[in-house]
Amino acid sequence: MPRRVVAGRRVGDLESEILEVLWSARTWLSGREVWGRLGSEARAYTTVMTVLGRLVDKGLVERVEDGKSHRYRAAGDPDELTAQAIRSLLSATAHPRVALAHFVDTLDDPELMAELAAALKRLRRR
Repeated sequence: MPRRVVAGRRVGDLESEILEVLWSARTWLSGREVWGRLGSEARAYTTVMTVLGRLVDKGLVERVEDGKSHRYRAAGDPDELTAQAIRSLLSATAHPRVALAHFVDTLDDPELMAELAAALKRLRRR
C-alpha cells in the first residue's frame, strides 16, 4: 500500500492499513481485533499497538478504555478528517478569514467553486 497523506498528515504503510481496517469496521475495535483483521501472521501484535498509539497521537484514531484494555476507531472518514485538519489550520492563524480568502483565491476548479458556493448558500438559509 503506498504512502499517503490523510488529513494533512503523512501516514506510513501500516498506518494506512490500520486506518482502512478501522474505516471498514465503522465501530470500536480492540487492538487484538485490528491485529487479527490485518492478518495477524504478517505483523507482531506489539507493532500494531505501537502504530495505533501513533495514530491516536496524530488525531486520526480515537481510543477509549474498556476495562483493562482499549478500543479504537477512526476519528472520522477521510473527508471528515480533512475538514478537521482545515479547521485546525484556520484556528492556528491570527487571521483565519484572510487565510481562507487566500485559499479560495487560488482555487481553479470550477466544480469545486460551485459546490462551495452552494454550501455557503445552504448555510445562509439556516
